[in-house]
Amino acid sequence: MKWYRIRFDQIHYEDPAPLIVTAPLDAKSQIAMHIPFAGWWGTLKGNAWLRPVVFKPDGTVLFGQDPEDDREECVSEMQIFGIALDLGATFYMKDLEDGEVYQFVVREKTELGSQ
Repeated sequence: MKWYRIRFDQIHYEDPAPLIVTAPLDAKSQIAMHIPFAGWWGTLKGNAWLRPVVFKPDGTVLFGQDPEDDREECVSEMQIFGIALDLGATFYMKDLEDGEVYQFVVREKTELGSQ
């Protein structure tokens, strides 16, 4: 089992932001373990917008939040488990607060090591 950092690029959006997750992938390029995996959405440099994220096996995505945020502001749906994370694969995230859907494409997979 090899660990990868997977970069999803947001598409069809006026100010796209990358979505990054680190997870082990099996021989089929699917996430090898059904446990939550963390990452971030945004840019790590400067004062740019950045949100920590946790992807759960049931398709729930949890975001870091401010204390005054409602739960709906911090939860979305995006299933990345059980699907090949191949370059060019398309994924959709649905915002549970307003129903907006964001489209992402796998642009980069960087091997981090083996276990």
